[in-house]
Formats: sequence, structure tokens, C-alpha cells
Amino acid sequence: MEILRGGLHGMGSKSRLGLAACTLVVVLAVAPLPPPATAATLSGAVEKIAVVPDSTVKKATISLEKAIALAKEKVPVPDALDTFKSEYYENNGKGKWVLRWSGKKPTEANMQVTVDSGSGEIDGVSFYRSSPPGAHFNGLPAYSRDQCLKLARDEAARMFPDRFPGTVLVERKDRDVIPLVRDRDYPVVYEFYFQKTQQGIPVSDQGINIGINAENGELMRCDSSWDSSIKLPSPEGRVSPDKARNIFLEKAGYQLTYYMVRGDDPDSPGELKLVYREKPPGRFVLNALTGEIMDSSVMFYDRDMGYGGGESVSLLKSDKSALTPAEKSAVEENQKFITPDKAQEIASGALEIPEGYTVSGRNLERSYNVPGGRYWSISYKDSEGKNYIRVSVDARSGELISFSLDEPWDATKEPQVKFSQEEAVKIAGDFIRKMQPARSGQSEFRQSEPDVGPWVKMGSIVPGSYSIQYARVVNGVVFPENGFRVRVNSTTGKVTYYEMTWWETKFPGVGSVIGEAAANERYLADHPLKLEYGVGHQRWGMEKEPVHYLVYRPGGSSGVMLDALTGEEIDYRGKPVSKKGSPSFSDISGHPAEADIMLLAGEGIISGEGGKFRPDEPVTGAEELAMLVKAFDRDRYYPLTTAEDGPWYKTIFERAAAMGILDSGFTVSPEGSVSRIQLSRLGVNAAGWGKLARVHGIFNLDTADSKAVPAELRGYAAAALGLGLINAEKGSFAPDRAVTRGEAATFLVKLLKQ
Repeated sequence: MEILRGGLHGMGSKSRLGLAACTLVVVLAVAPLPPPATAATLSGAVEKIAVVPDSTVKKATISLEKAIALAKEKVPVPDALDTFKSEYYENNGKGKWVLRWSGKKPTEANMQVTVDSGSGEIDGVSFYRSSPPGAHFNGLPAYSRDQCLKLARDEAARMFPDRFPGTVLVERKDRDVIPLVRDRDYPVVYEFYFQKTQQGIPVSDQGINIGINAENGELMRCDSSWDSSIKLPSPEGRVSPDKARNIFLEKAGYQLTYYMVRGDDPDSPGELKLVYREKPPGRFVLNALTGEIMDSSVMFYDRDMGYGGGESVSLLKSDKSALTPAEKSAVEENQKFITPDKAQEIASGALEIPEGYTVSGRNLERSYNVPGGRYWSISYKDSEGKNYIRVSVDARSGELISFSLDEPWDATKEPQVKFSQEEAVKIAGDFIRKMQPARSGQSEFRQSEPDVGPWVKMGSIVPGSYSIQYARVVNGVVFPENGFRVRVNSTTGKVTYYEMTWWETKFPGVGSVIGEAAANERYLADHPLKLEYGVGHQRWGMEKEPVHYLVYRPGGSSGVMLDALTGEEIDYRGKPVSKKGSPSFSDISGHPAEADIMLLAGEGIISGEGGKFRPDEPVTGAEELAMLVKAFDRDRYYPLTTAEDGPWYKTIFERAAAMGILDSGFTVSPEGSVSRIQLSRLGVNAAGWGKLARVHGIFNLDTADSKAVPAELRGYAAAALGLGLINAEKGSFAPDRAVTRGEAATFLVKLLKQ
């Protein structure tokens, strides 16, 4: 869940328009709002913006007075916003009026409306209203997500009547969720993104974003990025989805690799895992009209697509002469390193240092590429101090690790290419074999990319050099993080950069991994190829404006990894990626708790297995505590799989005890059922009323079986009944009856609404 504290960040920014269809955003109302977005941001323009005083605006079809009238017709301006300012912006012949209203205290409320000076269309509205000082919210907001969605649709249709019919709600299956905290000083805001379509095909970076305050149902923000002048290619003759899929499988897809999970300590090697990763260049974008994979000259960005005290220690009385164990270990390790003179000798012998270059620095540094690695960095500079050579030597073995040669070049002059990419790859391979004869045989060519600069002409790529990677291979499996990186000058054929990364570690055997075909199928099942008009950004100004291409590309972000043993999607820590978003259950239709189950599921508080929730089965102690911890923990959201060792619920129980949900030695069986009196105690404690409930003498439990409830627990039972969290059954409390999962969901929703 994204928690924005301090207002709606970047209210008019283009990047915010690519957010999920519904992201639950929590806004700290008492903090100041960030500066409003400029007209350049609202219109998507970033170049050559001219701000023109109102009196000098001559070409605008829509006058300032008319722009104000159009804006107020669409968006009623609150009376309290009695301060008004306007600005006019032009970019590539397109004019925008930016109208701003604010109150005497700008932090209390402000509104910004952008009006197209040619058509009079409302391009964007950003509205912010803070809560009164001392405002306080608790429990579930007054409006559910579904209710806010309806309000958002109504507002989008009212604000943009010509645009909204051509949009679709973007539903992100992996949208972030957080539990709703019970007490908060800020309102809950639901955001929805309606994406523009052309002949049913989504158009990237074009759409309407609506934010609804779930506490009162009011419009909190609204903005739109919509350019009717962009040129979209006709979809006629496009590649079929089946053919696009086949191209992905044949020319791209996933391959088996080694991957090391790194921890916080760069000196400690992590676990080596077998994972499936994207083949180079690492992202698949297929031109749907030509059937060709888009090369690196066009960039497509990813869409919206983890108390206590201690003994007092006096620092003033420490023994300054004695070395701590950590210091002693570092001293002993340092004694194993070669001297800087020896490192310089190795560096000068490995490279031909040009005449006139002198040593300008010798530093012992830590390697962040190799766990525990240390190297000497030797720097040389010429007599004028304009050109440098940098060489790294392993501080233990004395091996040459890397070097970099600065070459003077004219950024505006097109290089004279005398060596092709294929020739550069051969030069790099020969150089690696010369530098590391044994290790070169344990590596294979992985990828090569042309290096271009500002000299690039419109529509052509003239490389100044080539960046080439050879990756290490162990047990027939590539290890991309190990190997060699080389840069070759396209004019001279000279190697200007070299780096070796090689870890001395034990690699696990391949064993029984899923096959490449199975990995590709698993990936495409969760990230199917989607047809869309994607925005291609040209490198180095090859074209002045981004171009919309009709493309196929996988849904979601790039860089997805799959565990090679299980096929599960994992994160950079090697942990399974939890599936976010609102799940659907096949066994709750018509159930009395259906609405409550879906509400909690939408906020990530409850989940099911295999598409079923099992509402009539008893809830276990671990399941109930997980629900309460997620709903009432103000600080963190604990996934059910947080525990590193022991049962999955270990951390849940620890956190529940820290929060006071489990009090005075009270606990529940993690895998056993939960009784009605236990549920009452857990819920009342979670809400923070436990101390009062334990004063049982002030409560009157008026049920037929009141004596069946222990005296010390009658306050909990009376509170649960009195607040309507639990209903009496034929005049009885029934303290020992097991609670079902559906009843537990309804209990929690009622508790959150208190």
C-alpha cells in the first residue's frame, strides 16, 4: 500500500496518471501540500515552455474570462477559495490556461484547473482540502471502494463527457493493499484510473485519474492526460496474439540462471538459487505491425502495468587502547593485502600507460560486486588533468579486476565507424582470453549494445563504441552477475573498458528444475502479452516527441524472476511474491457474510486458497489473529509468511502479543477453533478497550447463560453484545461455540465500523 503523508504527491504529474485503477492512498491532512504541478506537467510537455503574462496573450481562442467560466461550470469553486491567480503556457503552438484558487491559508485548501485555450476543454483538475485541525478518523471509512468507484465514474463522466465514454477502468491484479488502521488523523482516498482506448486498444499515458475521499464521498482530485493530436497507427494487419506468443517463445522468453540473494552486509555471500530470468536484453516489446522485436533505440517504460532496553554502556570509560574483535579482525585481514606499491606495479605492467600520465590516487576500496571483495584503485591523469586512467587490482590475489580509459570525444561530431558490432564482439572475446585464459573458457557471449550519444541523427544509430557482456557458465547454467564486461571503440577497435566479476563460491547442482517451456508458460499465464499503443521514447533526441507504437508486451513490470524448482514468482530476496488485489471466491455467493468477506479481501486483510474462502468452516486461532493484526497494526503490514523459521504464524503471535491483543498470558490455539468468548476478548483488546473490559464489576451480562461466562470475562462478552459485534442466540451468549470464518469476517467489519 502506498502511504502518502503530506498530501497527494505530484497531483498533476504524468507519472501519477499511470497508477493502478484503484490504489488506496492515505493522505496526511495536516501536512502541507506539495507545490501544484505546472502546466507543462499537466499537458505532458516538458520542453520549451514559455510563460506569458495574461495581458500579452493574443492567440488564445479562449480568453481568460471564458476559461474561468468554463472551469467554474465544471468544477464549483468553494466560497472559501477567494484568492485567484492565473498563468498562460504555450508549447509547440498549444496554449493552456492554468487557473489557481486558494484560501487565505493555502495549506487548508487549494484547487488548480487547466483549460485548453484552443478548445476550451478541461485538461486537468487538482483539488486538495485538508481536514480541520484536530480531525480524527477511525474504523472503516463511510464509503466502500465499490461505492467510491461509482462516484468516480460519475465525476469522470461529468468532468470529461467527451472523453470518459472512450475509456476503460484499469484493474491491477497486483495493486498494493494495506490494512485499514483503526485510528488515523488523515482521510482515506481511493484512486481510479480510466485509460483511453482507440478501437478497443489501450493507449499508454492517456486517461483520467479520479480520487474520491472515502470518508465523505467528495472529489479529492481529478486530472487527465489526453492529447487528441497524437498519431496512432491503424491496427489493420497487426500480428495475431498467437503469433506474438510464438515469437516470444522462439526469440525471447526465459532461461535458467544462477542468482545470488544478497543481504544487507555486502561482505557476506548470500544463497545461490536457480531461477528463470528474461533472456537479454531483458524486456520484450513486439511491434505488432511488423512482427519485429523493438530494439534498444526505443525505450518503453514499465507501466502501472519488507522495544526493549539494555545494559547501560558508558562511552567515556571505554578502553581506548584495546581493539574490539571487529577491529582486530579487520587489522588481521588488512595484513593479507598486497601493498599499494605492488598494486601500482601490477597496474602499470598490465596496461601501457601513456607518457605524461602520473599517479593521482591509490585507494583501498570495498567491492560491492563481490562479497567480501577488496581492491586497490589506482588512478592516473595526464599533465593537463583532463584525461584519466583508472585501474583496479584485487587486494588479495593481485589480479587485474578492471580498467577504464578516458577518451576525448566531441559530443556533436558523428563517430567514424570502422568496426562493426560483430567485429567488436570478437575483439572483446580475444581480449578476455588474453587476460583470463582459464576463465574465458567458462564464459559465453551474452549480449552487446551500441553506445550512442548526442551525435545521433534522426532515425539512425551511429555507435561510438559497443558494450559487450560475457557471462559465466557453471553446470551448464549461465550466471549473469559473474563474467566480463568490455567496451570497444567503434573507430579504433581499442578496448577502453574491462571489468571482471568472479565469485569463489559453491554452486548448487541443477537437480530437478522445471523446464524452460514450463517456465515460459508459467510466466505468460501471470503476465500475458497485451496489445496496446505504447509510448516509445527515443534515445538522445532521435525524435523530438515520443511516438506511439502498436505493440505487444507482457503485463506488469520487467525483471520478473521464477523459482526454477517450483515455478513461483520470487522477489530480489528470493521470497515468493504475494498475489495482491481483490481475490474472488467461488463459495460465498449469497452467503450472509459475502459483502464483509469481499470488503476485507479487497484490503488484503483476509484471503483464501484455491479460489475458496470456506465461510462456514471454523476460523483457527492463527487465522483470527492474522486478521486482527493486519487490521489494527498501525506500523506495518505483516504477510502471513513473514516468519523465517518455524510455523507461518510465529510472527503473527509475537506481534499480537506486542499489540496487546493477547494479554496477561491469554492465548489461543493456532490451529484450533476460536470460541465466541475468545473472539470477543481478542476483538475488544485489538480495539484498545481491554483495560476497561477487565473491570468486570461494572458490566451487566444479561443473558440466560451469563453464569457460564467466567466472571473475569463477562466485561468482554457484555462489550461485544452491547456494541453489536456479536448477536445473542436465543437469549444466550453461547461462549463456547466455535466461530466460523464468515462470522469472524462480519465481526471484524463491525468492529472496524465502531
